[in-house]
Amino acid sequence: MTLETGQLFDILFASSADGLLLTEADGTVMRCNPALASILGKEETEVKGHNVREILDADSSFEGDGQGSVDNFHPRNAALFCANGLGLMMPMAHFPVPAENGSPKAFLTVVYIVQAQSVQQAQTEFVSTVSHELRTPLTSIKGFADTILRAGDRLDASQQRRYIGIIKDQADRLTRLVEDLLAVSRLESRKMQLTIRALPLDDAVYRVCQNLADKSARHQLSIKIPPGLPPVWADSDRLEQILTNLIDNAIKYSPQDTTVTITARALHQKPELVEFSVNDQGAGIAPDYLPQIFNKFSRHDNPLTRQTEGTGLGLYITKSLIMALDGNIEVTSTPGSTTFTVQIPAATLEQQAARGLGLA
Repeated sequence: MTLETGQLFDILFASSADGLLLTEADGTVMRCNPALASILGKEETEVKGHNVREILDADSSFEGDGQGSVDNFHPRNAALFCANGLGLMMPMAHFPVPAENGSPKAFLTVVYIVQAQSVQQAQTEFVSTVSHELRTPLTSIKGFADTILRAGDRLDASQQRRYIGIIKDQADRLTRLVEDLLAVSRLESRKMQLTIRALPLDDAVYRVCQNLADKSARHQLSIKIPPGLPPVWADSDRLEQILTNLIDNAIKYSPQDTTVTITARALHQKPELVEFSVNDQGAGIAPDYLPQIFNKFSRHDNPLTRQTEGTGLGLYITKSLIMALDGNIEVTSTPGSTTFTVQIPAATLEQQAARGLGLA
């Protein structure tokens, strides 16, 4: 059986889960598929004959370029005028259908309903999670502030100091959450600026460990970095942020009096990379949870995690920063041992010379 082009188009038009709209060059609707008609709350025949601007608020998308080339379509976000009167934002693309003389004869508009629903669901879940994370410290701050205002004259100095200390701790927790959310926003919008240069990895590791000295007082930090390790191509602040997140997590999520080991090495089979790892002697991560470990707001449910405050954004930010540096990260875990292994570009002498000449 041979399908003609028109038959194939009819099948795709009728069965597509995304919205399809075929319009004349002036914007008059010739055909509307069932998926789009359902979102509009209309029958397909009710849409026919109307101007596309009565359905989609995307004026700039419907100007022909006179060339009739599919290569010149411009994706847009369009507000779709639904039956309830709301303008629902959805991604769309606009394709000219050329006539024999090359000018647009018609336009095919694709409204990505499936993608929009997935994005909307993800945004809803993100807002819900952020709201929950914000509510917890805010509840503590409000509760203890109200107590001090209501009964301050009946509280002794030690009680007042304790309540004020709790308020400060929760305010610090809010600050960390906001900073993490801003970091996520900059990473996802690709607005985070990086200053890449050759950096000694050992200097960064020792500096981070010194900064975490108070937190690691009841842990042993073992640093194993061989002499002669090539420097790495990285942004200084972001490299320290990566190391801080990984080492701080290892300290927080492993029992006291255990060892956190930071190891680095050159990869002889991959001289363009340097590898470092952070190992802890904690409870480990369940195998079925490992694929989720780098997701936003992901926190493994174990006794140490439940006792430790966190935003669930640290590993997501860490992986995003490593990828921004053209590196990669992996995690392996068994009961009593978890290792995060990072590979980032090495700044070998050859690469430094090439970069200095503008060749790398």
